[in-house]
Amino acid sequence: MNVVAHCPKCDAGLLVSAAEAPESIKCGGCGHLLPLTFSQALREDTRVDTCPVCSGGDHYIRKDFDPTIGLTVVIIGGLISAVFYWFGEDLIAYSILAFAVVVDLVVYGRLGDVTVCYRCHSEFRGKFQRTASHFDLHTADVLEQEYERKIGRR
Repeated sequence: MNVVAHCPKCDAGLLVSAAEAPESIKCGGCGHLLPLTFSQALREDTRVDTCPVCSGGDHYIRKDFDPTIGLTVVIIGGLISAVFYWFGEDLIAYSILAFAVVVDLVVYGRLGDVTVCYRCHSEFRGKFQRTASHFDLHTADVLEQEYERKIGRR
């Protein structure tokens, strides 16, 4: 299992392999020493039970998709479509928009899932069975604020 641990000081993503994870890692951005506690289930890539960064047990599943890529595809499609719409080619303009949306949906549908910690936003990628639920805004709001108070951000 690969874990992207986020530094609590500068929010830099630090990639760690759970199988040979050290006791702590040093952030390359700010130099903060980040202690890690990996459970046996994380090391064996069987399930995500506790977060190695914040020791939280609340996680959610999301698509492993960079939203800026999807937004870029739709914006480029919209700009190209606007040019055709400007010149009165409505059918071509709408076809380009529809094509951009279909490309975005196909790419989104083919991607796998990633498990994310509600508190510290650490990401877990591996072959383990996904048991977490989907994102819940209320849970995220409560747990994220709790973690930020704990580390001194709030």
